[in-house]
Amino acid sequence: MAALNVLVYSGPGVGLNAHAYLLRTLRQFLSHRYAIIPVGPETLGREPWESKAAMLVVPGGRDLPYAAALGGAINARIKAWVHGGGRYLGFCAGGYYGSARCEFEPGTPLQVVGERELGFFGGTCVGCAYPGYSYTSEDGARAVEVAVERAAFGVAAAAWRDDPERVRVYYNGGGFFLVDELGEADAADVAVLARFPPDVTDPRDRTRLVSGAAAVVSCRAGRGRAVLSGLHPEYAWDFLVPASYTQPHNRGLVSLLRSHDAYRRRLLGAMLAHMGLDVDPEALADCPDQHHSQRAPAATPVYLAPARAAGVADIARTLYALNSAAANQGGAGCAGVGNQVLQDTADDMYVVGAAPGAGQRRVSAEYQDAVLRPEEPPAPPAGQQAYASATVGEARAARRQSLLVLCTHDTLPDADEAPRFSMRAAIEHMRAARAHTAGSWLMYSDTTWSTQTFLEKNLRLQALLPDGTVYVATRQLAGRGRGRNAWISPAGCLQFTMLVRHPELKQAPVVMMQYLAALAVVEAVRALPGYEELPLRLKWPNDIYALLPSAADSDAAADSDPAADRDTPGFAKIGGILVGSSYKSGEFTLLFGCGINVANRLPTTSINSIIREYNSAYGTDLPTLSVERALALITAKFEELYRRFLVHGFKPLLSLYYRSWLHSDQVVTLADRSHEKARVIGLGATDGQLQVRSLSGSGAVYSLQPDGNSFDMLHGMISRKT
Repeated sequence: MAALNVLVYSGPGVGLNAHAYLLRTLRQFLSHRYAIIPVGPETLGREPWESKAAMLVVPGGRDLPYAAALGGAINARIKAWVHGGGRYLGFCAGGYYGSARCEFEPGTPLQVVGERELGFFGGTCVGCAYPGYSYTSEDGARAVEVAVERAAFGVAAAAWRDDPERVRVYYNGGGFFLVDELGEADAADVAVLARFPPDVTDPRDRTRLVSGAAAVVSCRAGRGRAVLSGLHPEYAWDFLVPASYTQPHNRGLVSLLRSHDAYRRRLLGAMLAHMGLDVDPEALADCPDQHHSQRAPAATPVYLAPARAAGVADIARTLYALNSAAANQGGAGCAGVGNQVLQDTADDMYVVGAAPGAGQRRVSAEYQDAVLRPEEPPAPPAGQQAYASATVGEARAARRQSLLVLCTHDTLPDADEAPRFSMRAAIEHMRAARAHTAGSWLMYSDTTWSTQTFLEKNLRLQALLPDGTVYVATRQLAGRGRGRNAWISPAGCLQFTMLVRHPELKQAPVVMMQYLAALAVVEAVRALPGYEELPLRLKWPNDIYALLPSAADSDAAADSDPAADRDTPGFAKIGGILVGSSYKSGEFTLLFGCGINVANRLPTTSINSIIREYNSAYGTDLPTLSVERALALITAKFEELYRRFLVHGFKPLLSLYYRSWLHSDQVVTLADRSHEKARVIGLGATDGQLQVRSLSGSGAVYSLQPDGNSFDMLHGMISRKT
């Protein structure tokens, strides 16, 4: 199965800064292919996370709260998963916790000594490697020059070019691993990846120097692997505040880390590659001209233009309403750049027009820089409180600043402003597809946090936008899936949110709209001449799957593993639908979030890959799709189906839906009914519930809610979400 989730432990004991820095770094290195998902003890203890997880990462913090929150059954699950082929990465406290024994500052008021259940490193992790650690300050921090054991990385050693063998890395409170004290069997499973310099002292006797102390170890655990680190290679120099480092041993810490930052990044990249993860090459590049360790992703301007809107009056009315709403705020402006601000419920939106005429159309770089700031590291908590005693989520919600650029047909962004998506081409395709409402206006941003969140949280903007407005982004920094899932958005993936205002109608229940949207994605492609037999399918309730080529000619393809990766016959997920809704005065405001792999080979496969493979197998010459054309086709098909749905409901569309869905006569296991076996018999046309008939003697029919149950396709398991 394609395991694409990188889980970051976010429960009791986690250091707030350690957690925030880790999330940012992992997204830089891995978000091109993996979803970076914070998880607490509840998720690790109750949900079936193992089949989708590529790695579990435990950040710095306090080891004892980890043991209290995860001890017993949860640790047993983690350990079994790693031994079965999973990966564990522990930094600082996560390194102590992954060892068989922790000895932290023995004989001092900070002492934490005891056995640990995971035991990926079969010996003891002893710390601190350097004296002076404090929970309430940065006094114990150092820029440690570690010796990298390149040969131990295997093929991952190719990450280095002409880098030095000694690399400066942030250190604060970590331990070293007593490899020499392991028995012969345990030692055979351990490789030292990096060693501390010879100034490390033994915390059990600070007069004794420890030569060649292991700073990072790689441990084979059954079929899996654990990498444990007493260092913080996930810390970049520009995360840190120089004024925090006032001790003789760390006053130059930030400048030292800055000078070795490219080497530090390649060390971390090699650690991840050594564990078998696919690392984004951009995260490893030299950045000599940048003011940051790596250019921090930032939101880009949001361009809004009429696409299918027919009337000049309608266009003028919308532009006037947006300008008026912004002008009426009378704000003080941003860094002296103006006061056309729409102060919404989540964002302060600086509204500008893209004026026509040579040299006037673009929004100046100075204005953009003043409004759109890069992601900033979190400020240290008040009183230097560095650790959390409860679950830590993402960085605390704060108001963001957005730049909304109002465009007309002659002021659309060009290839320099929007190099990865052509609004002009998208609008041309939308007009050719001859829909009216769906895609009436087009919003686009090269990079945003989440198209769904932006429209969902900014209620004033949502109310001003015309029905059918579509917001597209090339890259989402925090794309969302259903439940706690994230959505990965590599280049070539089409992700958008469409605003639909739906009247309360008995014959067209709102619950069926999610099925309508998913069906529109599949039918938009399969309705094209020659594309009818492309193996695109629907998974209940609203995921899009594609049959991989190795299974396409098999009579048993429908019974094979639908969640398998490219090496296993079966299906791979290529898209999904997320629906948010609100209700007022007899009308639903629906936000359809759609992510579909159009042209990206990773992380699973894509529509264009399937088209090319179909051409190869059947000797056809079907053109691939651009994301702009795919957007036009999907929105037009949605409108076509929606008009039928408004009049006749979903029942006449069921045969079309069944033609593409994966579940006809599928036998499933009902986890919440004592693992009773049942057979899928259909979908409720008015309530959207999955109908299954028990295979026991009673033959009872059960109805399963789409928003209350999770369908694990790999194991044919349906269970209630927790």
